[in-house]
Amino acid sequence: MDLLETGSEYRHPWELSRADCLIKCFLEYSVSNLHPPDTVADIGCGDLFFSGQLASFFSGKIFAVDTGFENDSVENLTNITVYNDIDQIENNSIDVVILMDVLEHVEDLDKFLTGLSKKLTDKAVLFITVPAFMHLFSEHDVFLKHHRRYNKKSLSAVLADNGFRIERLFYFYSSLYILRLLQFIVTRLISKRMKNSDKMVGNLALWKKEENSLLTRFIRAILNLDFRANKTLGRFSLFGLSLFAKCDKGPV
Repeated sequence: MDLLETGSEYRHPWELSRADCLIKCFLEYSVSNLHPPDTVADIGCGDLFFSGQLASFFSGKIFAVDTGFENDSVENLTNITVYNDIDQIENNSIDVVILMDVLEHVEDLDKFLTGLSKKLTDKAVLFITVPAFMHLFSEHDVFLKHHRRYNKKSLSAVLADNGFRIERLFYFYSSLYILRLLQFIVTRLISKRMKNSDKMVGNLALWKKEENSLLTRFIRAILNLDFRANKTLGRFSLFGLSLFAKCDKGPV
């Protein structure tokens, strides 16, 4: 969860499903790779939820990075080492990077990606998710300090311009896109009467159901199915609330 949305003891089905799907992608990569990764960097790790989940499946080193951490504010956990700046990590030391909804927060993408590239081993792989479609940009994006949302063309361009080669690219959570678009339209219509109503749309901290509740488990399962369907469609996926990319360092 983004540190700006902490404050709730509950996990939104969207967040749970996203973790499920990214961990499955990572495990599929690890199993199929002749040289399984030794190090994973969860950059923009927020409250360490995903890093903790990943540690249950991965025994190597996990670097959890978030600029929201203050020095010594979080103790290192088992195989998780916490940093508040990616520059604290050695060059050529990261085998896999997880960037879950991070790039939209970065103002200078070229500087960020150039710096990140130095930290990667030659055969490093990146798993990236970003919010999709600028026509959905709202006050909630502003609240989360997003600079932009992406489509396939814009994400492909920024990755290619910085030397990364895309292997997989697809939209996901198409079901949420439809709901979000309708919600966005309705919110715009009533925004003059309800101050800050748009800012609260999509706020994960508003979810008040436990992880094992029937509603949470049902929505989580639907979203996992949505991700798998769009993953199968691959480049033929047409729309979704989010965009997924798997890429590596392109040839020098």
